Amino acid sequence: MESKSALRARIGAIRDALSTAERAAKSAAIVQRLSNWDVFARAQTVFAFVSTRSEVDTAGIIAAALAQGKTMGAPRTLLTQRRLEFRRVLDPAEGLVPGPFGIAEPGADAPVLGPAAAELILVPGLAFDARGYRVGYGGGFYDRLLSDPAVKAVAVGVAFEEQMIQLAPATERDRPVDWIVTDHRLLAGCAGKAAARKGAER
Repeated sequence: MESKSALRARIGAIRDALSTAERAAKSAAIVQRLSNWDVFARAQTVFAFVSTRSEVDTAGIIAAALAQGKTMGAPRTLLTQRRLEFRRVLDPAEGLVPGPFGIAEPGADAPVLGPAAAELILVPGLAFDARGYRVGYGGGFYDRLLSDPAVKAVAVGVAFEEQMIQLAPATERDRPVDWIVTDHRLLAGCAGKAAARKGAER
């Protein structure tokens, strides 16, 4: 099995090789797929990462959610605490400032949204497998977020289809997402499948 560092390098290069036009078209397809999903439609408060570099462009997702009247939160990175704090976003093009890693984030005056408020959390990653396990950027911020007992939200990995892999290395500290959305499909991970089965049994 490839190591996480090798996967980061390999999948990162594949993602970086996508043209600007390809990324825009694929990102638009993901916005459309999410917008048509009943789980997304029902969620009133959504936490979303702000994209950087060659990631899926989440500005369109945030704009679509705001247009539907949802409360949107984006993360501020609290480096000394090694955690993310989500704050309200009213416009994906305004009110954001550079964070410690150079990624845009809400300003310090934006209202705080506690982790329990989220009904849906959009999770970044370099690679995902069909179980919902991901290869992130190495900071562990989202694993800590998803491990928070206050978080009851549905976690959704957001990626281009090129970022899907056969098997992601996973340890007991890694937290899988419930679903993965790509430009080609919406895929239930292990937790998503279990929730669907539980709902069908009711």
